[in-house]
Amino acid sequence: MNEGTRDTDDSRLRVRAVLHAQFTLLLAVLIVCAGIGGAAAYTAHVDPGTETVERTVTSWSVASEHVHSADVVRDSPVFDQGDTLTDRNTYFATVAPVLDVSLEASYQAPTAENVTVETASVLVLRNAAEGTVYWEDRETLASRTATDVEPGETVRTNFTVNVSALGQRIDRIQSDLGSAPGETEALVVSRVTVDGEVAGESVEHVQPLELAITPGGDTYAVEGAGGQSEPINRTVTEQVERSYGPVRSVGGPLLFLVGVAGSGALVYARRERRLELTPAERAWLDYRDDRSEYAEWIPRVELPADLAGSSDGRAESLADLVDFAIDNDVGVVEDPTTGRYHALVGDRLY
Repeated sequence: MNEGTRDTDDSRLRVRAVLHAQFTLLLAVLIVCAGIGGAAAYTAHVDPGTETVERTVTSWSVASEHVHSADVVRDSPVFDQGDTLTDRNTYFATVAPVLDVSLEASYQAPTAENVTVETASVLVLRNAAEGTVYWEDRETLASRTATDVEPGETVRTNFTVNVSALGQRIDRIQSDLGSAPGETEALVVSRVTVDGEVAGESVEHVQPLELAITPGGDTYAVEGAGGQSEPINRTVTEQVERSYGPVRSVGGPLLFLVGVAGSGALVYARRERRLELTPAERAWLDYRDDRSEYAEWIPRVELPADLAGSSDGRAESLADLVDFAIDNDVGVVEDPTTGRYHALVGDRLY
């Protein structure tokens, strides 16, 4: 038998010895594992239960925008009187000095009752720099209140801004003040208010928006006319089925199977007397333990022919022989031919 096969057999015998000696403890551990695994598997796959979670949902939304255009008031080489210039970044003040603006507002919601949409637009002239307003002038342009507005219905509020007169007004104010420390700007500041029962809730939502008008002599620029849509979010609380990670959903059933199969196999092996070692097997393990313990003190030496096969005494175990040799201040050798261990004391071989 080679050393590898011998070590494998030793390991099997030692496992059997441990299983036999610790049978009760190991059986209890396996039963507990089966119980824990079964409970985890039942919770994960049969009755996971529920948990309370919060999530953010978009219940409704508000949209508004400034739509602008300007009518041509006199003929020119490129425009005819009565033409309408629409949604441009730059208009010609010489042929289209009046800017027509329409504030359009709407909302989207699954349900709505008694909804009122209010709009208000103000022309603001001011001179400011780095957050400091040096002067400001306001003029109300238009306002409107629409009742019983349905989802998707557009509320329009129309007004005009005479940009030529606006430029003259700015020049007059600055001439009266004598200086302009900051930058002068003209803004159409609008506000859309939605009030009512929307998506099952009582709401009063305000959405501001601005339209910048910059006079520049023969032309004027319009900026910020893009529409904006604002979702209105709310947090809802609901009960959902609890979910578990792989530790419980996979590990639970696996632990249950290991516990059940292991305890069954352990009981079967005990009943069939496959765990208890025979006296010869126990003796063999004792010998292997002794051989491992004294390995560095036992050389392998082939005995002379006149000594091979002879013996004047026999010890019950390798440990006894080693103790005997130590007491007599001699060593123990292993005969590689016979596999026997010998101690030579005087002219006697043990």
